[in-house]
Amino acid sequence: MAANACGHDWVVEITQQEEEPELDQALINAVSELDEFSRFAIYINKFFKPGLPARLLNKDSVIEELSEHEVNELIEKVSRNKIRISRNYGFISTYVPIYYMGNVVGVLVIESEKELSERCSMLAIYMLNIYANQLSLLHKSQLDPLTELLNRQTFDKKVIEIAADAAIEHIEPDSKHRHWYLAIVDIDHFKRVNDNYGHVIGDEVILLVAQLLKNNFRFEDYVFRYGGEEFAVLFQASDELDARNALNRFRGCVAEYPFPQVGNLTVSSGFMPIYEFEMVASLVQKADKALYHSKNMGRNRVTAYSELDIQQSQPQDDSIELF
Repeated sequence: MAANACGHDWVVEITQQEEEPELDQALINAVSELDEFSRFAIYINKFFKPGLPARLLNKDSVIEELSEHEVNELIEKVSRNKIRISRNYGFISTYVPIYYMGNVVGVLVIESEKELSERCSMLAIYMLNIYANQLSLLHKSQLDPLTELLNRQTFDKKVIEIAADAAIEHIEPDSKHRHWYLAIVDIDHFKRVNDNYGHVIGDEVILLVAQLLKNNFRFEDYVFRYGGEEFAVLFQASDELDARNALNRFRGCVAEYPFPQVGNLTVSSGFMPIYEFEMVASLVQKADKALYHSKNMGRNRVTAYSELDIQQSQPQDDSIELF
């Protein structure tokens, strides 16, 4: 610990990270350099929202992984009493809270032969708080400022990551595993909203549709504002029918929603599975073709790319208003 007694090097290492996996590893490295213990596990609720589970950050921890219920109990205990210490089977367990905006969002579990010094405990709290703050900044940089959905830049990175994983896992389309799907969603006749009601109301419509999207998909799915009135969703489903049902549920929610001043609106979407590695542009182009089909068939519908006759998937009448 003497070589980095004040934690300055750790602060620099953690705060210079611009990608979440590298940030996680920087924290793990920093904690492992504290020389009063070697056994530890870090649990963090990365969404910073109550009710969501805190996940194990260092998967190679030698400490047996706790259940979601056990982690929640620990977080509740350290919320009330800050650092907690217990003695079991000849070693000491120390539980250090991870704070963000005054709330405990995780816990560092340490097993050691003797009680940690106050200096070591304070350094641990210090680096954990720096990590949580940097994680929040990374999350904010990935968001669209109007809707707080993930932004277009984050979309490209996440699609590449999922497509690469699909190529490695070689999950067959007809297997019983859950698959990733890409959907492109567009608000029908949105130009009319801006023309008739103005851009302020148009922004409100985009914001409300974004909220409906977030409400209709799981926290582990990814919802993006792709551009203008267009959205993208990366989500998991058991098969094409399951994926279609998810998108139709959302479509129905939008159709039934009473948008202030505007009244009723609809959305169209196109979707496709991600079974193997493809470039982002290629995947988006296929989902777009399915979306265009939905538009050309009357809007307010969901189309799978697998339904299309590929050679006739482009609109034949250039005068058709797609949006």
